[in-house]
Amino acid sequence: MKEKDIEKNLEKLKEHIPVNYQLKEKLKKEFKKNTKKSYKFIAIAASLLLIVGFALASFLSHNNYSPNYITSPSPFISKANAADLKIANQISFFDIGKGNTGRIAEYNGTLYIAIPEKGLFEYNKNGFRQIVGEKSKNVPIGVGDVAVSPDGKKLLYSLNYQYYIKDLSTDKTEKIRVTGNGLDIFYESPFFSPDGNKIIFTKNVYTPREGGHGFEKKATLWEYDLKTSQLTEIAEGSYGSYVKNQNAIVFEKDNKIIYKDLKTGEEKTVDEGRFPSVSPDGNYIAYVKSEIKNSTIDGVEVTEHISNVWVTDAVGFATKKQVTENFSKPNLKSLVESVKEKNKNSPIKSDLVTGGEYGYYLPSWSNDSNSIYVLKNLNEDVRGNMMTLMKIDLSKEKLSADYTVRRFLQALIARDDDFAKMLMKNPPSFLTISNPHPVGYNILGTGKEGEKTYVDAELYMGYWGDTYYSIEKQRYYVTPSENGYIIDSIKGLETLEFYDKNNTFYERINREKGKSLFRETDIPKEYLPEGNFRFTASAFDAKTNTLYFTVLGLDNRQSKLLSYNLDTKTFKLVNSIDNGAFAELKLDGNGNFLAANFFSDDGKQKVYLYNLKTGEKTDLETLFKDTKIDEIEANFWNQDKLMFKISTYGISLMYEYNPVKSQISIP
Repeated sequence: MKEKDIEKNLEKLKEHIPVNYQLKEKLKKEFKKNTKKSYKFIAIAASLLLIVGFALASFLSHNNYSPNYITSPSPFISKANAADLKIANQISFFDIGKGNTGRIAEYNGTLYIAIPEKGLFEYNKNGFRQIVGEKSKNVPIGVGDVAVSPDGKKLLYSLNYQYYIKDLSTDKTEKIRVTGNGLDIFYESPFFSPDGNKIIFTKNVYTPREGGHGFEKKATLWEYDLKTSQLTEIAEGSYGSYVKNQNAIVFEKDNKIIYKDLKTGEEKTVDEGRFPSVSPDGNYIAYVKSEIKNSTIDGVEVTEHISNVWVTDAVGFATKKQVTENFSKPNLKSLVESVKEKNKNSPIKSDLVTGGEYGYYLPSWSNDSNSIYVLKNLNEDVRGNMMTLMKIDLSKEKLSADYTVRRFLQALIARDDDFAKMLMKNPPSFLTISNPHPVGYNILGTGKEGEKTYVDAELYMGYWGDTYYSIEKQRYYVTPSENGYIIDSIKGLETLEFYDKNNTFYERINREKGKSLFRETDIPKEYLPEGNFRFTASAFDAKTNTLYFTVLGLDNRQSKLLSYNLDTKTFKLVNSIDNGAFAELKLDGNGNFLAANFFSDDGKQKVYLYNLKTGEKTDLETLFKDTKIDEIEANFWNQDKLMFKISTYGISLMYEYNPVKSQISIP
């Protein structure tokens, strides 16, 4: 078979083979352990793991695909009807994995997160710090709920079924008279009143059913007065919260959202749903609502429970808006086939009951009422359920065309497929990419083709542990929508690729035959490690026509970061590091900064950030003072800001770094 035919068939194969996540993680670990070996096998194996390319294969083929500074909407300040709110952004930034947590609390950019058996944590621009709980991993920590007072001065949390209030200014902690027994009485879901003087709780009481088969649960809402220590039952239901400027609460009962006037006792049904949360300004209620979708697939009766986050007006309930977009599981057909195979000899008609691609739980508001934090569970059958924390930013302003494409590319790279699909007119079933994967993007500009509005952008793609790097220049055609704009179709404009083969670097344009740039013998010897070596990573800056690449000494464990200018055909040594290997390079859209994922021989992962104009080098881990960091990894460039993750206490959380201002923030 000809090389060209092999390449075409490989490209087709990539479009149909789902990602083997276990193998991908294994390959990543192998890079850490065995950097003395040749790593071409990583690129070969990983190339077979691509989920349907960009997966835009199906999307683009249905939209006449041709092969190969942005103003953010301002957060709303004055009140708008729920139906008029726009989704300015969504991003998943806190990976809990297969663990769980309760509703989070936020105040002025600091998140308070209770993780059972690990502790209560403070997450902000300064780092991730445990503020309650034993530091020993051998001692179970029964931390459950958390709530922050409206003025941000007091923190309420539960520890081993007992509730405490912590003064954040003095660090003084006091116990309050709200205690479960861990057997049949449990308190949960606390919520401060707008004046900070009262707290509403859910009290769950379990009683044995007749005959001893299971338990009956009764959920009631109780109000605790911080001044008098009086505890009063105020409603039957759960997940209660107060409505500011109204003598009222909102809660859940029998899978319905209920509004109760505390003065008259009158109750009104707001909508069907669960986990209601009232915004601090008293204008909106966020909640989770499920839609039941019935269908017949290959003779199997399929029932899907598709949940989404909704927002409605807190007073009057006149309008509402769905602010997430959930879909059927991408592997629904394979689940149907499994059911058919299991029941092939049964006379009973086969049926399948399943959830959507995601499940949403326990929404809560930022203290400025401009954002919603919600737990998002990936209902995946390959890795099992995976819980993340997602932030939804709301605005009164519609998204501009370029901002829409920016948000789409961010969602694509961050694997927020639900948000990415929300921004597409005809989204495909699959979007997520394994390798090559996006490592950054850059918005080039907007324009018109007749009546069509378009946005041109570059998407930067790379391999983990390999020199392959590409720049995909694409044109995004957008049409007006309720939220501003929606992506109607995408056209490829140009593909520029860089890779090494037999110790020679190549450049290839639009999948044509590669052009040789330089051989290993062209590199000045003083820039190379002694003895045997290999290339490990690369990135290209189109503005300066400069290729950045790394060389690993296989004998002396020395790594070199070099640059090669395609115009002058000259090399330059950027940095040299002993006892480790560069795994991946990520260049920002302006060509000013380069982020490098580096594995040291002692097993630690580093992220080095290079200022390409000044030559300054920053170890990102040193920017945190009181944070225990197990791993750190540069993820992608969100235009001119680096998104990176740290792993600690068995969880993974994202940070954003502005290298121009030397500022760290959470998304």
